[in-house]
Amino acid sequence: MKKLFFTLIAAIACSMTLNAQSAIELAKQQRELNETIMKMLNAKPSKSAKKQAKEYKKEGWTVNAGDKDMEQQITASQMYGMESMVDEDGNTTKRFIMQSGTQTAGSYNAGYAAARNQAQVELAAMIKTQIVAAMQGKLDNEQASSISATTVDKFNERTKSIVDESLTNAIPVLTIYRRLPNNLFEVQVRLAFDKKELTARLKRNMQKQLEEEGDELSDIVDDVLRNKL
Repeated sequence: MKKLFFTLIAAIACSMTLNAQSAIELAKQQRELNETIMKMLNAKPSKSAKKQAKEYKKEGWTVNAGDKDMEQQITASQMYGMESMVDEDGNTTKRFIMQSGTQTAGSYNAGYAAARNQAQVELAAMIKTQIVAAMQGKLDNEQASSISATTVDKFNERTKSIVDESLTNAIPVLTIYRRLPNNLFEVQVRLAFDKKELTARLKRNMQKQLEEEGDELSDIVDDVLRNKL
């Protein structure tokens, strides 16, 4: 009984330590991300961005009052797409995942919300598909994996809490709209997702939702975000 008590205490202490480390890491990544965002926002419009903005404007696209001008937004989008980082293995990979959504609605605000949601839903679906495929691949190779069919089922059951909630910190890098002949608003939104932060959030949510089984999926999350998206 005494042995069980100390085992439980050790497990709780370990969990608290991991949660504290995870929170510290997320805070550090957020500071780095804020610095990167400021760099993007202050960048001068590129020649290619000016050319692309000119083409958009010919097609009737514009920006909402109070937003950065189109040239600056396109420049920021280009920079986010080119930003790279070095992973734990020393390999260079893109730092941000870019995802766009376009929706039509009766007002600008409704169109913006729908387009942003579309981008997040589509990215969430891609992440879920890639993680499940990787899990299934390990499951098929029974001798080399501790992942069980139960782990896969649990992940599928709790994907909203794991994946969808990990995508709440998207960065809108381009938002444009145009009025259609029927007076509806067509809104296009491009979002950037920081791989470092997204990876940490996914791992944290997996540990929370799947407990010990979540730890087993850590390498899968790294591989999917590093090589598949």
